[in-house]
Amino acid sequence: MLSIKKVYWLHVLFLAVFLMAGSFLLSGYAIAETAGGEQMPAAEEAAPAPIPGDPDMGRKLYTGEIRFQNGGPPCISCHDIGVGGLGGGTLGPNLMLPNEKYGVGPAPTNPLIAAGWINNPATPVMGAVFSRKNVTDEEVDNLRAFFKSLPERTSSKTGVFVGVSAAGFVGVLIFFGIVWGGRYRNRCGGTAHEAIWRNYGGKGGQR
Repeated sequence: MLSIKKVYWLHVLFLAVFLMAGSFLLSGYAIAETAGGEQMPAAEEAAPAPIPGDPDMGRKLYTGEIRFQNGGPPCISCHDIGVGGLGGGTLGPNLMLPNEKYGVGPAPTNPLIAAGWINNPATPVMGAVFSRKNVTDEEVDNLRAFFKSLPERTSSKTGVFVGVSAAGFVGVLIFFGIVWGGRYRNRCGGTAHEAIWRNYGGKGGQR
């Protein structure tokens, strides 16, 4: 028969094995809970690709504050986008509106705003200028960045531009009419009408 001492040690050994097995089971459960409870950090959304170009430089190129590298005229002389004190010209289309002729959208998404097209466009006026005075890729990047910084549509100031231009033209005509009329009277004597009559009224230019 087993002695009391041996039975005691068997109980101790059994209890030790039981406790060790229990600890292993508990530790495994805790690890599983931790792994299951932890949420993997969400994948960071890919940052949008930066727009190449400097919008401030593009604005200056558009308005003519700085010249194009090869001497081309500023965009505002022919196009309107609703910026600048007087708006823009009317020879070309408003760049902030869709262009139905070429089936393209406004300037921020217009694929024709590219050096390859600007330097060889399908328009006679623009082609005659920029085929000899090419814009660079960097300048076009600056222009596109500027256009993308604008609202989708801007109020047009073309009417102001045209009105001021017409008023200026009339003012120049009046100015030169006064100046040259005065010089003609001083040279011929009397009024301009009298001078013309003396020259062409049958007196052969004799006073």
